[in-house]
This record gives sequence, C-alpha cells and structure tokens, in this order.
Amino acid sequence: MNRLLATLCLTTALAISAVTLPLTARADEAADKLAEAKTLVQKTVIKNLETGFAGALEKTVAAMPDDKATAVRTEINAEFGRQRDVMVEGLSKEYADKFSLDELKHLNGIYDDKVYQKFQAINADPNSTVTGISQNAVAKLINMLSVAAAGDKGPSPAPMPPR
Repeated sequence: MNRLLATLCLTTALAISAVTLPLTARADEAADKLAEAKTLVQKTVIKNLETGFAGALEKTVAAMPDDKATAVRTEINAEFGRQRDVMVEGLSKEYADKFSLDELKHLNGIYDDKVYQKFQAINADPNSTVTGISQNAVAKLINMLSVAAAGDKGPSPAPMPPR
C-alpha cells in the first residue's frame, strides 16, 4: 500500500512538473522576447524619433522669447516622454508577437553592426549630400502633390505649351 501511494505521489509530481516546466519556459521566453523587442525599438524607432523631434522642436522655438521657448520645451518634452513610453510598450509587444527570439536577436545584431551604424549616421546627418539629395527629391514630389490637390479644388490650370 505504501509503495502504491509513493508511486502515485511520484507520478502526480512528475505530471505536475511536466506541465509547469513548459509554462515557465514559455513565460521566460516571452519575457526575453519582450526585452529584445524593447531594445530593438529603442535602437530604431525611438532613436530616430528623438533625433528628428529634437530638431523640429528647436526650429519651432528658435524665434520665441527665451521664457516662452523654455515653457514650450518643458510642456512638449513631457508629452513626448509620455508618447515615447506608449510607443515603446506597444511596438515592443507587437514585435515580440511577430518575431521569434532568435529573429529579434538577429535584428538587434544588425543595428549593432558598425558598418550599418556608419550608413545610418550618413543618412541622419542633415549636412550630408545624401540628405540633400533625398530632401530635394521629396520636396519636388510634395510640390507635385500640392499642385495636384490644388488643381482638384479649383479651375484647371492652363495647359503647358508644347516644347
């Protein structure tokens, strides 16, 4: 009887551990995926957003008196911080759902690569030739869209004479 009871207890313990170990492993992997995804979001979206936002904010407050500029910076930076946190949480969860842990580690490795970082630095430099080329092309396209939108709201422009 004692032997039967001991066997039953051992079987029950093994069955419970067989269920809880995979659950624990899945929870650990989910936490690891979320951590990798947060790192990725910080390196990519948030880094670029912070850089672009800081430049745009400074252009916005440049013509303001110092006291108003300081107040605007404080208010807008506080909201930016709140929105950044929302983005980090939401994007991290989404990426953790869409990618495996190995894929997230691979992506993080790409962003850690020194050649890739050099490539990104050139693209982010507002004084680089690459930025000038991109901005000129985008400006022309936006102008075309503006003309097309304006033409849709009013009379048609006169046709261009043939060359």
